[in-house]
Amino acid sequence: MRAPRRSLRWMALLAPLLLCGVLSVPDAEARPGGGHSFSGSSSRGSSGSRGSSGGRSWGSSSSSTRISVGGVSVGTHSNNGDWTFLLFVFVFFIAIVLVKATRKEPVSWASSETPDYQPPPRPLGSLRNKLAKLRTVGARNSDGHMEPFDPDFSVILFEDFLSALYARVHTARGEGRLDNMSAYLSEAAMEHFSRMGEVMQVKAVVVGALHYLSVSDIRPESQVVIVKVRFEANYTEVNDGERDQSWYVAEEWALERATSARSRPPEEARVFKCPNCGAALDAMQGYTCSYCEQIVNTGEFDWVITQVREVAREARGPQLTGTTEEEGTQLRTVVDPSAREGLREIMADDGDLSLTSLRQRVQFIFDEIQIAWSELIWERSRPCVSDNLFQTQLYWMNAYRAAGLRNISENARITRTELVRVTSDRYYHAVTFRVFATGLDYTVREANRQQVVGGSRMRERVYSEYWTLIRGVGVKGVPADARYCPSCGAPLSINMAGHCTHCQARVSSGEFDWVLSRIEQDEVYQG
Repeated sequence: MRAPRRSLRWMALLAPLLLCGVLSVPDAEARPGGGHSFSGSSSRGSSGSRGSSGGRSWGSSSSSTRISVGGVSVGTHSNNGDWTFLLFVFVFFIAIVLVKATRKEPVSWASSETPDYQPPPRPLGSLRNKLAKLRTVGARNSDGHMEPFDPDFSVILFEDFLSALYARVHTARGEGRLDNMSAYLSEAAMEHFSRMGEVMQVKAVVVGALHYLSVSDIRPESQVVIVKVRFEANYTEVNDGERDQSWYVAEEWALERATSARSRPPEEARVFKCPNCGAALDAMQGYTCSYCEQIVNTGEFDWVITQVREVAREARGPQLTGTTEEEGTQLRTVVDPSAREGLREIMADDGDLSLTSLRQRVQFIFDEIQIAWSELIWERSRPCVSDNLFQTQLYWMNAYRAAGLRNISENARITRTELVRVTSDRYYHAVTFRVFATGLDYTVREANRQQVVGGSRMRERVYSEYWTLIRGVGVKGVPADARYCPSCGAPLSINMAGHCTHCQARVSSGEFDWVLSRIEQDEVYQG
């Protein structure tokens, strides 16, 4: 089939050239835009502004009119040569059509016929995979055997730690107690946060997005690992005698840790204490712990913030009104080539788990979230989402309440899911799907539900996101798709702390079933 396509392409390219030689049409020049569009749609003019649409005006009183086809100027029309001109335009138009017909159109993943089809991954390797090498790469011991640097390392717990560290540092800044966090701050980082000025309090710190910028190579000879991340967050500063000021901020952090350091267990991922002896941080004297008498901000014991760069800081609260168009929905799905093999390994250890049952769990979580969000009962989502995600979304719900607004989701439904990534560490299995969905999404005034201030009651919003579900490695069984406690089997009733009100089991941490740990947007997902 390739030969005919080549023949058509050459015919398309040569036809206008041959015709130009025969007719010798003067003033023909190829340039973007310029004048009226032959197709009647607007074209971008050479000045960068939108040209008029209107089509060709055959009754023009001017002696000549420039014509463009598909945004390319093809010549001028003289009133004395209508038939020659028309023939030229006709042949050029056919040439354009043939060229477009021979082009390979981009794949529309939104209309893929095969739900499980996975396009090739982007060439940029996953920085998460690179960081996870701490778990597999290491140095040889005295017996000649290779020992991984940190077999307990978990990307899931590391990201929990980062979000908690971000909130803790800014909270300590508001309290005037940055010294208490000195175990995790280099001198340069301490100076940066100190220069931000004195405030009475920093509250409502919420990390909205966390992106990896770079990860240093991890080899057997590596002494340290360096990670650079970008936070996008909101927080509120309280000033003496002034109105509280909410901020949107973007900060880039560089963190460093010795490859010989070991990670914390899950129950300590969000706990801050002396990274060497475990003493309370109020025992810090400068960068030295008064209990163990060690300088502990060296990266030898735990992650230390070495550099901070403020990318953006805007005095504004959460953006709750207006309509923002979706970005990245048509981007190709970023797929880890080992995803299916990773899932097969998990299923080999759990005969009750399947790709179908995981998709049913995604559907159940999706439905629960829609109900909890639209009805302003976010606690309903508690057994379905991780602590960090629950608190983040609760922040936004409270922001809508405070502004007298309500964001409503109607007829939301998943149209397709694609398996894209599966990883396992000592503590968790993690499965990532790209979730394609649609539905009505709009914001109204609480006092007047008819007043729409964002989105549309009529036009559905098509979108996709990357959802990561986690579950403890020792947990087995069919994922639940109904509202009952996975521990005691009672009708599901969860308090705000994530515990079952019947048996007090904590069911929101992945200890009993799959929970949604992370939602990432298409345009920023890195794998």
